[in-house]
Amino acid sequence: MKTSSKYLCIFLISISSFFLLSCATGYNKYADQYYQEGLVFYERMEYDRSIDSFTKVLEVAPYGKDNDLVYYNLGMAYFKQRQYDKSIYQFTKALELVPGKGNERKFNVLKWRANAFQKSKEFDNAIKDYSAAIRLIPKHEDIKDIYHNRAWSYIDNGNYDKAIEDFSSAISIDPELDASYYGRAYVWYKKSDFQRAIIDAKEAVKLKPANKSYDDLLYNIKSSINKP
Repeated sequence: MKTSSKYLCIFLISISSFFLLSCATGYNKYADQYYQEGLVFYERMEYDRSIDSFTKVLEVAPYGKDNDLVYYNLGMAYFKQRQYDKSIYQFTKALELVPGKGNERKFNVLKWRANAFQKSKEFDNAIKDYSAAIRLIPKHEDIKDIYHNRAWSYIDNGNYDKAIEDFSSAISIDPELDASYYGRAYVWYKKSDFQRAIIDAKEAVKLKPANKSYDDLLYNIKSSINKP
């Protein structure tokens, strides 16, 4: 079986696109220029240059009113480079500045810092941030993804019952969320509940038959059932 961290990575790539947020007015012309350059470099996947440009924004305008977005975008660039510790640091700086600017900004930072914690195998911290995001905007359009990703953190912590609850919550929001059927099947499999596992695994395969991981899990479950 593959690791759950890889499954999370696959899920993030498949359902989520990395995005940057644009600043409002309030910078001097040099800071604005560096910020726009950072956005362009990011879109070109030139992440080192993007980081350099966003860093210059903070040097030129250290007290800019939208600096939470600059830190957020730096966090995203480091995340793309798989420098998760640096990504977490930037997201944390963003959270220090974001209060009072709207729940949407805070939700996005919490979501991506949680993802970075997950990648760094800091599963308790990931769960805390995912949970905070759920409390902040429980009806957010991305909430099914939060439940799904928190479920994998629970799996990595060995809390299978909580993981099942979260996968079920994600499925209740989107009954065609194949990745959550797969995740729940994986947990049932780990708990040796093969009958429930095979039901969910078959559903995942039905929804996305081209995914080899789903077929592999289904094969493993059937093999376990057939063992003497």
